Amino acid sequence: MTTADYGASLQFDYVTTFSLLRGVKWERAQVAIRKEIAESRKLLLTAKAKQLLEIRQRLALLQQKNNLDHARLTEGKEAYHITATPIATLQRQTPEVDKLLTILKVPFESRSYWMCGPTFRDALAFYNEKHQLVAVLNVCFGCEQMQNESGVEIQADTTVYPALHQWFSALGHKIDDNY
Repeated sequence: MTTADYGASLQFDYVTTFSLLRGVKWERAQVAIRKEIAESRKLLLTAKAKQLLEIRQRLALLQQKNNLDHARLTEGKEAYHITATPIATLQRQTPEVDKLLTILKVPFESRSYWMCGPTFRDALAFYNEKHQLVAVLNVCFGCEQMQNESGVEIQADTTVYPALHQWFSALGHKIDDNY
């Protein structure tokens, strides 16, 4: 699916932008997870045989949570990522949303392929008039990838990312050189 297809399929009344995996929430989560990992490793040294499996499973889960690759705003249309911070909420009939939809309409012609996995630090959450989440678009500016709430890749032309970067930044997203 391309961004043009994705944008054309959206039925929403407002959109909220989110920043995640950065800032104070992210830093605190990283400290807490590292502390839990260290405690679990210490427990392994003194655990009895019947406790080992449970501790190893806990340790694997903590390490998985600490892995930022492919982390998205939501898992499906459920709970938001613990580090997600809403930045802006825009009604459908605003110039900013019109600009967003124009950016998404850019025809797909070429794409860069980077040698990294995506880290989705910016996202769009689309809602209907009943305030129900209807769609999510996760964006990684580092490797220029997008995915929907189900993890399906949304193909975007190379020119879409600088335009989206500017759009998010104008709304207050703190996108740095490390993305």
